[in-house]
Amino acid sequence: MELMVVVLILGILASLAVPQYYKAIETSKATDAMAIGHMLCNANRMFLVDNPAVVLSGTMSNACNTGACNTASTSVCRLVQCNYAAAQDWDSGAYTYSMGGGLASYTRRRTTPPIGTTRIPFNGWGYNFSLSGGCTTVGGAPACMGF
Repeated sequence: MELMVVVLILGILASLAVPQYYKAIETSKATDAMAIGHMLCNANRMFLVDNPAVVLSGTMSNACNTGACNTASTSVCRLVQCNYAAAQDWDSGAYTYSMGGGLASYTRRRTTPPIGTTRIPFNGWGYNFSLSGGCTTVGGAPACMGF
């Protein structure tokens, strides 16, 4: 009987702790996305100082990490290829990074739900950065801290 009570108490504690654990993981991924987004926004501003008439657009991918600096390209890959931003593992990260029309967007990538859950409620999280450096949240993402 005592063992059943202990197991019951542990089960209740686990049911309260597991959702908080997943939220902490997602919040850390969101913080990482904000930092990378801020880096890309700053890289784009530095790029615009050197190339004021060029507007970059597209989505970052691992293909951006290779190739020479193509001065005729308007692809967002030019930020990495021309050494304005550091190369990342864009394809397997938690967020997708895209840019267009003077706005950089970072949206939570769809992933497989953790075992025992039916969906991840954080898939719609994202951030938008303006060229002036302002940050706004999308889909209930944690606040843009420090940006």
